[in-house]
Amino acid sequence: MKPIHVLLFLLAVLAGLGIIGAVLPADGVVLGDGLTLRMPSPKEVLFPVEEAKVDISDILAVATDSAATTDTGALADSLTADTATEAVQPFVFDTTKLRPLEERIALHYPNGDKQVLWPLFAKLEAANGGGHPLRIMHYGDSQLEGDRITAYLRNKLQSQFGGSGPGLVAVADIVPSFSIDRVISDNWIRYSVMGRKDPTQHHTRYGALSSFSRFTPILPDTAALDTIVREATVSLKPLRRAYGKAQQYNEVKLFYGWHRAPVTLELSINGVVLSSEEIAPADRLLVREWKLTETPAELTFSFKGVDSPDVFGISLESRTGVAVDNIAARGGAGYEFRKADQGLLSSMYKDLDVELLILQYGGNVIPNLKSAEEAAQYGRFFGAQIARFKKMIPGVAVIVIGPSDMSIKEGEDYVTRPFLEEVRDAMKTNSLAQGAVFWDMYEAMGGRNSMVSWVTANPPLAATDYTHFSPQGAKKVGELFYTALINDFAVYYGSKQ
Repeated sequence: MKPIHVLLFLLAVLAGLGIIGAVLPADGVVLGDGLTLRMPSPKEVLFPVEEAKVDISDILAVATDSAATTDTGALADSLTADTATEAVQPFVFDTTKLRPLEERIALHYPNGDKQVLWPLFAKLEAANGGGHPLRIMHYGDSQLEGDRITAYLRNKLQSQFGGSGPGLVAVADIVPSFSIDRVISDNWIRYSVMGRKDPTQHHTRYGALSSFSRFTPILPDTAALDTIVREATVSLKPLRRAYGKAQQYNEVKLFYGWHRAPVTLELSINGVVLSSEEIAPADRLLVREWKLTETPAELTFSFKGVDSPDVFGISLESRTGVAVDNIAARGGAGYEFRKADQGLLSSMYKDLDVELLILQYGGNVIPNLKSAEEAAQYGRFFGAQIARFKKMIPGVAVIVIGPSDMSIKEGEDYVTRPFLEEVRDAMKTNSLAQGAVFWDMYEAMGGRNSMVSWVTANPPLAATDYTHFSPQGAKKVGELFYTALINDFAVYYGSKQ
């Protein structure tokens, strides 16, 4: 074929493609489920317009705390003090160290009333002189997995209001934790409220962590127990990469129950048995507590019996200050709470004495939405869930964190997913209507199409899935949220001066 013929053929092909691109709608033609035919128009090919990036230079300039471990010695000294006999140090709060509060990262209050959180702020101010830690539970989706975001927030709160330890942790989880090293025997079985229910599971007692663990299979109450005695262990050790305050604790709590045969429970500290006891069969929630004189290098629970209890979690905390729990559910949208046994949830919340719930959801519903009305329906559901929590935990404060920006590829560019703003708006409206406080993470990031800037930042603040934060990005989010919270605490604190 002569070169001129090749050239004419290529020009004809390009002309044909140009005509198709000009005729097709800008958003393409839907061919089937999840399949859309889209072609660039001649204008897009010949005169491409570079997508303007959202300026996040102010976010990049925000300083974040490193996971320093240099204060562990001082923490160890402070943990030996008994608040029943030692004088409580006066609360110190330096307003000169506060970062300015930008409007886009501010908390939103029902009817604009910032005093909604003042009862919580009063308890925070007095937390270091209490008889037990003030408990905050941070629920959310995969953005929180591994103690991301929560670890940073916990360290900031404990640095200001006292307390230490990583809080409530599960025996088995799907990802390692940033704040605690957990080694378990291979016979533990994890049951989660997320996903398909195990066909052998005849109850919904998931507890406050939305999951529980066992070392023997679940059997119906009418089935005879196996005669084989089984053993299982879980060892917990401080992590050098964790924040210093998370590496220290002097109080341990075990939440368990519903075993049909006696179980031997042994707790060892640094390889030396601290306590060993036989636990009688029980069909209720049991809580076992140990008070320590210092943080162990290794803490090991050993269980032995023919029927495992359901183990709902282990809390590592201090006697005063603040405890902050990280509870992540991959794929979670807040629907899971209605699947769990409400009586057990209520019992655990009562024993934990929860003062603040932080609910961080919304991201997992967005990819599946097909209309603004579906977004509104989700918002109404979320409001009903807040009402459920407030009824279950009288007096609890609730802060809802809306979805982050999430991107989808449209042509050659990554843009904010459809209906994200509608979900954000619906969550905000219904949260405020239920008396909860709302934090707009989407706006705090920079708003529409800001995720692209987070992904391309140096170092990257988000992963190339254009959905999840990097460790550095998780710290930025934690710092922005804490800034909003602590500035409003400063307003409360200043009102008393």
